[in-house]
Amino acid sequence: MSATLIEFDRLPDQWVLKPLGELVNPNRPRIKPEEKPELPFLGMDHIEPHTMRLLGSVPASAMKSSSVHFQSGDVLYGRLRPYLNKVFQPSFEGLCSAEFIVFPQGKELHNKYLQHFLNWSNFVSFSNSLNSGDRPRVKFEQIAPCEVPVPPFEQQKRIVAKIEELFSHIDAGIEALNKAKQLLKQYRQSVLKAAVTGELTKDWREQNKDKPEPISELLERILKERRQKWEEQQLEQFKAKGKIPKNDKWKEKYKELDPVSSIELKQLPELPEGWVYSRLGNLIEDPKYGTSKKCEYNFNGLGVLRIPNVANGEVDATDLKFAEFDDREVETYQLQKGDILTIRSNGSVNLVGKCALITESDEKYLYAGYLIRLRPIKAIASSNYLIQSLNSIYLRQQVESKAKSTSGVNNINSGELQSLIISVCPLEEQIQIESLVGGKLGSIETLVGEIDLGLLRAEKNKQSILAYAFCGKLI
Repeated sequence: MSATLIEFDRLPDQWVLKPLGELVNPNRPRIKPEEKPELPFLGMDHIEPHTMRLLGSVPASAMKSSSVHFQSGDVLYGRLRPYLNKVFQPSFEGLCSAEFIVFPQGKELHNKYLQHFLNWSNFVSFSNSLNSGDRPRVKFEQIAPCEVPVPPFEQQKRIVAKIEELFSHIDAGIEALNKAKQLLKQYRQSVLKAAVTGELTKDWREQNKDKPEPISELLERILKERRQKWEEQQLEQFKAKGKIPKNDKWKEKYKELDPVSSIELKQLPELPEGWVYSRLGNLIEDPKYGTSKKCEYNFNGLGVLRIPNVANGEVDATDLKFAEFDDREVETYQLQKGDILTIRSNGSVNLVGKCALITESDEKYLYAGYLIRLRPIKAIASSNYLIQSLNSIYLRQQVESKAKSTSGVNNINSGELQSLIISVCPLEEQIQIESLVGGKLGSIETLVGEIDLGLLRAEKNKQSILAYAFCGKLI
């Protein structure tokens, strides 16, 4: 690797290039948290990626491992996964994780200037290139040779002031974009709420008063048919074993979901005439867990969908693993158009219960054990209506209340999924709802995409400002 690790154009007079290791010395001591229990503790999760913003802290008294004792004005640089670009300058004394390299104020380099240099995308790219693996971690000795453009100290102050003036204008725009994005998120939930409570199709019901079979009667008939099918299967098993049941006690083994109680109904929005609340399990076939077979990035066998492939609400097969399966396994874990895959286990409770709808192009994949397949009964439930309902705030609250945490991992099982309470309306109205919701959500996603482009442009503008700053062209 060359001596100059980041390339620079010709710098102004009085500017010099010096290795980072000659300008700063990360010599803050490591201490036990019980020595300073009253101080705040900062972990890697407390610094927002790229923005140099603090997200929070915890009391040092809650920690056990030795920590770095930093002072106000120091610069904290996250050395774990350097691509996350976690840089922060605290205005207070505290303790931090040893995953931070802590830089005290040096004689030649203004710490606020250093903070912006470490946050510069050119330095991030350099630092990220030093190691590989799932958890790359840089050492100070690795970044110490990186040359830093050093103007006179007073110029550094002026450059920092100009950077922060320009950043403040960009940050105001970013704040406005983020507020707009939050409002769209709220509007999305209001659309889903209107959908699952019948408000969205109020006018449609007025115009379509020819009532189909009441949904309550249809549901009762389907449940009766389901039980009858189970009994026929049981009798076939008796027959295959050469046995004849002596009485009807074997029928008591049939498992039915508990009806929605009056207490539960009181906690739910009132529904229009013709709608009912039911358990999700009454609207789907028996849920199926995915395969536990180990999958690899080897392109041999069949593709297997995992949590990352469904976490964003739709199937994304760009990062796929594969495994070999026999015909019986394929039959067990095969997918059909209209199936819904839901995440059953994750460290984040916000991801548990998140769903993706299987389309025709997704049928070629199988699915992994941290996912559960839900297959709607077509006579009573539209796949799109179900997934829209599962994304509504009412179902999300139910999922999060049922998700159990074990060793930091949140789980929901198939029985708990089946017990979720969902509003049901006639199939014709479900189809109308999915059409109306699809149009509204499509408009929302378009606006969100435009906002994300604006946020991306804002970040690029910041990086352009830093590029000008460290080439001596900003002031």
